[in-house]
Amino acid sequence: MINEYAVEPAALNNWQDFRYVYDQVGVEHGRLISRFPGKWARMVMAACSENPQLRDVERSYIEIKLRNLEKNKMAKLNRTYDPENNWMNNVEVQQRQRPFHAVLARNKELKITNILNIDELEDSQPLWKVPKDQVVPRKAYELACCAKLLLHISKEILVIDPHFDPEKPRFLETFSHLIKFAFEEHAPKRIELHVEYDYWKEQKRETDWQEDCSRNLPSLIPEGFTMLVFRWESKASGDKPHARYVLTELGGIRYDYGLDEWEGKGRTTDVSLLSTSLYEQRWRDYHRETAAFELIGTPLIIGGTRK
Repeated sequence: MINEYAVEPAALNNWQDFRYVYDQVGVEHGRLISRFPGKWARMVMAACSENPQLRDVERSYIEIKLRNLEKNKMAKLNRTYDPENNWMNNVEVQQRQRPFHAVLARNKELKITNILNIDELEDSQPLWKVPKDQVVPRKAYELACCAKLLLHISKEILVIDPHFDPEKPRFLETFSHLIKFAFEEHAPKRIELHVEYDYWKEQKRETDWQEDCSRNLPSLIPEGFTMLVFRWESKASGDKPHARYVLTELGGIRYDYGLDEWEGKGRTTDVSLLSTSLYEQRWRDYHRETAAFELIGTPLIIGGTRK
């Protein structure tokens, strides 16, 4: 649902191509530029310096936007890069070992699979065209995979499922995969689980909700890591927590029916990337300072025990 693209630094040595690519990448578009190598932005600026047709003001614009690109529109994964070889040779190695979704370059190289020529780039090209929503089987792994790349690159992660039940495996299975993806590339700074508090449902429970969390969640979380669980209820004149999301500091994904796995066959749910404006609203809704709901009690602290 979100794809990683390797982009040849020299291909962005002019304002027209840089601006087009910049506007078409980001979590909301389902495309992220790989920070490959770590000095990728400096390589872009070096290529710009070698272009005599690039005006000073355009070079300044590129430099400014590169900072935001690095912050919000790039995927930094643990990819190896051999400084003794050029960028294209390194990409060839990656395409054999751990392929990018596509490689965006100035000229086509026959040795590289899934290459896109920036001079011929169009929204309709299959490797560049990314659906912003899709139908996904309601199976734990498939549901979690929609957010896999987002979780790989994010430092702050909010899992929002108002109906999350820590006593039911169909919720725990998906949550377990989400946590696994969050730690595959690096340890995030924080993970939070946000759920709805419903007084009447609480009275009907046979077990204590918080005790169920303390018993079932620690084994899903790496040892030494602490997660917070928030419980919210509607304000007197406000919205009711309902939709399910995976939100990070970089963007968000919405799950229409739920994050829980369907134990039978044939059930699906719509999954969609959030627009920037909607993401920003929901990000505010689930932070204490700007919350759209009333926080019940203090957040539950869950310490991980998974080794």
